Amino acid sequence: MTEIATQEISKAEVDKFLFGKHITGCPVCGRFRSQCDVDVHTLTCQRTDPSSTAPVHVLMIVCQNCGAIQFHDRSVIAQWLLCQKRVWVK
Repeated sequence: MTEIATQEISKAEVDKFLFGKHITGCPVCGRFRSQCDVDVHTLTCQRTDPSSTAPVHVLMIVCQNCGAIQFHDRSVIAQWLLCQKRVWVK
């Protein structure tokens, strides 16, 4: 799972994920979101819970219009993208 969590995710893939989840506008300013008006940053954080030392891999998505920030788990996005690539054969 670490491999999925740390793989590179492009801005276009983040855009595909957000639109696939029907997140088409900034939750703060309401501006219709497109690939050209968000910045995507990759972060790895440590949990504050001392019983869990596993890092948290997230993408920070910033609206260029108002500066609002959203965080999404990289492993969730990577897993969703992987599922979209699978071809189901009957």
